[in-house]
Amino acid sequence: MNTARLIEIFQSLQGEGPRVGEPMVFIRFQDCALSCQFCDTPASFRRWPTFRLEVTPQSEQFESHDNPVSGRQLSAFLERFTCRTLSLTGGEPLQHAQFLRHWLPQVSPQYNILLETNGVLPDALSQVLPWVDIISMDLKLPSATGMREYWTEHEAFLARCQGKSLYVKAVVVPETPESEIRRALDLVKRLAPSAPFILQPVTPRGSISQSVQAKQLAQWLQVSKEFLSDVRVMGQRHVEWGIL
Repeated sequence: MNTARLIEIFQSLQGEGPRVGEPMVFIRFQDCALSCQFCDTPASFRRWPTFRLEVTPQSEQFESHDNPVSGRQLSAFLERFTCRTLSLTGGEPLQHAQFLRHWLPQVSPQYNILLETNGVLPDALSQVLPWVDIISMDLKLPSATGMREYWTEHEAFLARCQGKSLYVKAVVVPETPESEIRRALDLVKRLAPSAPFILQPVTPRGSISQSVQAKQLAQWLQVSKEFLSDVRVMGQRHVEWGIL
């Protein structure tokens, strides 16, 4: 399809991962085939007739526009923003790979493109990879998501990230077993050993009432030294800051 359905477009600071604090324009796409119990974007699971567009950068004031949008319309909407880094987020932006495959070649010369993805759609990644500069890949631990394992999909996805700037994030919960941490670390060690690996303590919301204690995080960091040289603990900073 040459159109895409959006939730919102706005400019803010990156709140997760090693690029935290960097200003970016966020294009949030509708739709996600997963249903992680810690999901912070429940709007992804509804079909919205309109999306919201920030009036001026970082004003948090919005106007409404019709869904879906064409590539030409999306490019025109971006002209009001000053930042040259685009975060493609969601939802799951790779569920719109066909749209992105046509649109990204038009805008990639003017922007630094960051893809924020759940890391389970390797074939879709291949369609857009030439026009993506940075990949922020989630590694979905079953204990955190409340869903099935995605190790096979993650392995195929990581294998296709070769040569790209990449970092991997894994949300962890108090119930996460060390065996899952080790399996995740081993996967990244085999396929992307130089990628920063982020342990992201879950932000309590909905059915999740507690995050991970410091003692448990320290234990996992100690384990990580057996696998990777760059492992960090980073929560959702935008939540702490009270920004979008």
